[in-house]
Amino acid sequence: MHTSPHSRTHRHPVLLGLLEALRIDLIAVPAAFVIATVFWIIGLGSQLPYSIIPEWAFALWGVVHGLSVSTMGFEFSLAPSLITLGVWFFFAAGAKRLVAGFTEAGLDDTESMEASWWKPVLVAVATYVIAYAVPLIVLTLLVGEGTLTPLGFLRLALMLLSASAAGFLWVRGVDDIPRLQNLDSEVWDAGAYLVKRLLWAAAFLSVLVLATGIVLRWDELAQSLQGYSSPLSAGVGLLMIQILFAPGILFASLSWIAGTGVSVGDGAVSSVFQTAAGPVPHVPVLQLLVGDYPAWTNAAPVLLVLVGVLSVIVGRGHARLVMMASWPGLATAAVKLFVVLQVLAIFARGAMGPLGLSAFGPSALTSALVITAWLAVGMAGGLLLTRLSDMQAGLQASEDKEGSDEDDEPFGRIGDERSADYSDDD
Repeated sequence: MHTSPHSRTHRHPVLLGLLEALRIDLIAVPAAFVIATVFWIIGLGSQLPYSIIPEWAFALWGVVHGLSVSTMGFEFSLAPSLITLGVWFFFAAGAKRLVAGFTEAGLDDTESMEASWWKPVLVAVATYVIAYAVPLIVLTLLVGEGTLTPLGFLRLALMLLSASAAGFLWVRGVDDIPRLQNLDSEVWDAGAYLVKRLLWAAAFLSVLVLATGIVLRWDELAQSLQGYSSPLSAGVGLLMIQILFAPGILFASLSWIAGTGVSVGDGAVSSVFQTAAGPVPHVPVLQLLVGDYPAWTNAAPVLLVLVGVLSVIVGRGHARLVMMASWPGLATAAVKLFVVLQVLAIFARGAMGPLGLSAFGPSALTSALVITAWLAVGMAGGLLLTRLSDMQAGLQASEDKEGSDEDDEPFGRIGDERSADYSDDD
């Protein structure tokens, strides 16, 4: 039985933006109330009133987006970055749906949408951002005891705008961006794939360094947990809290390795080259920032260079892709990496309550730049190694009378392929 295709409804961009904002609200706000209720039940012994639940809920909703809140005498502006990352993906998925919807609608009427397709997209995404940000700010300020600081507003705007941009690029790519229209697609793809490798490798390096620190300082960490009435329960609870801050912790670890360090309040900075002496709460990951380490840990920045080298040369197909993209591909990867790390740096710094930790975290100005520089040095070294290997493979192939199969070579005559591509362009 033949059925006619389902007709596409054409809703107003403002309505579509409002619906997407409402969809995120229906996920984020109830989740915040559930978490606040759980904390209220835990603190029931102090006879807290019921009115503290909505205050905590909207305070949590705001601090997840980078706003600063103050409740029960404690100041918090350090976002639980794992939850923040989840909300960011929700928002980016909503922006993707908006852009994809108008793109599909434009396929039916290409001529009318050719010159003005971006106008309804811009209206819908702008409505999406405003309809979500305004209630968030108002409820956080009025109910959640929040304060709209310049850094908090910057982080909120950066989170929503970066997610919207990611949703746009997810659907449209860079072909509609004037400055990037002429960029070779192979260069863009090589840079994107290389950034993914660098981020995963950097995350693995951070975990490795944290694990090494825990092994070296195990006795001190175990002793710090003895200050709790139930060390085992405290350890499990602190582990769950640290998981919520995992992306910020991993970035702080990279900053520690790179030498820019992590501020531990009162101007003290802890890095691979120096240690802070100020008091910190009895939290394992914070305890790692104070105390001495062996002298050989001063060579830790070399690990970032090694990560950059391995991210380029590991895998024959990947090395071929990076080799073809050459220096423009590495530059594209470095710029993308810096943007991602800079966003992480801004969200990895803030206040986290008492004991002088009002300015905790890595430097939002220098940490991302230095980490990117170390990794870029490694990427450049990796590209030079692939070129040297390709030259050596080419010389061996020319000396071999019978020739050799391309799959048997480490990078497969990449230089010859690149020369042929250039000659075709001419």
